Amino acid sequence: MESTMNVRTNLTLTLTVVIFGLLIAATSLFAQTPAPATPRPPQTYADFMQAQYGSLKRYIISSAEKMPAEHFAFKPSPEVMTYAGLLGHIIDTQYFYCNDLKGGVNPAVGKGLDKLTDKAALVPAVKEAFVYCDEVFAALTKENALEMLTVGTAPNQRQVARANRLTMVIAHGNEHYGNLVTYMRIHGVVPPSSAPQ
Repeated sequence: MESTMNVRTNLTLTLTVVIFGLLIAATSLFAQTPAPATPRPPQTYADFMQAQYGSLKRYIISSAEKMPAEHFAFKPSPEVMTYAGLLGHIIDTQYFYCNDLKGGVNPAVGKGLDKLTDKAALVPAVKEAFVYCDEVFAALTKENALEMLTVGTAPNQRQVARANRLTMVIAHGNEHYGNLVTYMRIHGVVPPSSAPQ
């Protein structure tokens, strides 16, 4: 009987120690749990567009800067644009769409940006094109994104939403950024979007 009592006492003591240990472990785990993060504010369409434009700007400018000058004349096959030609085409089109929102004379008209071949001329031209568009992207709000604007000249004049033109800057730029990435990879250059931050 005494041995049964010792077994019960030992069992009770063991269970008490285990439960007490689990309680201490659980308490320390709860004490280490971080406070819940503050939720991010909702992202409006204008916020999204501005963020996408910021990424496009970084990638295209960096693509112009990273590719060695000797590869600006490169094209993987005869029927496609050179690396320099792609950069010129991207910014020429960008001026077109941003000018629809800014009005006035398009500063790219007559410059032949898609004909530039020299890195020393193209890098500043790419930066200037983004400076030209910075203002229209910064001015985009959820209130004016769907504002209808008249673009073009007769007989091709039409009404378009402000955000449509800016969407085209991003869509067109990203489409050709994909081409630039391929050209860079062919020459062993790591594209800006794949480079370590």
